Amino acid sequence: MISLKFNNTITERDMDLLFAESVLTDPGFCNLLVEKTDLKGKPFQIVCAELSKTDSNLGESDITVVIEIEGNKYGLLIEDKIDALAMPEQHGRYIKRGKKGVKAGEYKDFRVFIFCPEKYYKNNDEAKLYEHLLTYEECKAYFDIKADPLSAFRARQIEEAISKAKKPPVINIDEKANAFLRQYIRYQKEYYPSLDLSTKEDKNGWWTDFRTDLGYVYINHKIQEGYVDLTFPKASDKIDRAKVIAEWARQHKISNATVVKATKSAIIRIHVPKLSIMKGFEFVDKDELAQCFDAIKELTDFANIIEIANSITTR
Repeated sequence: MISLKFNNTITERDMDLLFAESVLTDPGFCNLLVEKTDLKGKPFQIVCAELSKTDSNLGESDITVVIEIEGNKYGLLIEDKIDALAMPEQHGRYIKRGKKGVKAGEYKDFRVFIFCPEKYYKNNDEAKLYEHLLTYEECKAYFDIKADPLSAFRARQIEEAISKAKKPPVINIDEKANAFLRQYIRYQKEYYPSLDLSTKEDKNGWWTDFRTDLGYVYINHKIQEGYVDLTFPKASDKIDRAKVIAEWARQHKISNATVVKATKSAIIRIHVPKLSIMKGFEFVDKDELAQCFDAIKELTDFANIIEIANSITTR
């Protein structure tokens, strides 16, 4: 019996990784998907699985699996949800990406899935548009009957995600703000692909978040305020140390880095041009936009260097 505590930290990205790894390492799990489609009963081979396959105009597929049956390739395009709000036309963009993949010769045909807890599916009209459904509960049941420790671990993580699921929150999506965010994401994918943007398309996007290699330290772009913040959570009592780090940063060409004390965090901030979300992304000055992303990249690289230093000194 595996005993694990996740402390309610399971994210959709964690689940994406679990499901992609399961597809690649466990043909029986992949067979759960195939058996949901008209391809069931046919022997198949797994060709590849890809996370966050992104089209600059059509957005992102959470997981893309390619299988081969009788010499023909088929794409399995998967949207993964725990409890995040589903966006209007999200399913439609999956269909468009699938058709584009067929046209590009990536596969002969495709099938579109949603993975989610039962409760999410029952309470979300957009989720019901997907042609194929694999619930978290079905996935957990599959791993529960297997005896190996890895399957037990996977079942426990899925159980934790199910417990996190709830009726999707009522969020007032601002059409202009969301349209800005979706174009912002496409710009990032095209011009700054190394950045790890964690904000999904189902938000208003007044602020965006970027992951770093430095544990829970993240970068927040406050778009209209004109701030790019390297945020150290639960470090407000260590503000003097943050000032030392900021001074080092200024000496190494991050010239306008300042330190801000938040309620629970210490922040190293770079001031960048303020961008007007409500005017629309197409009216943003591209030089100013590049300044914002350059600052995000500067602070990301800076945080990642700190993590490398930590890994060298940690014994």
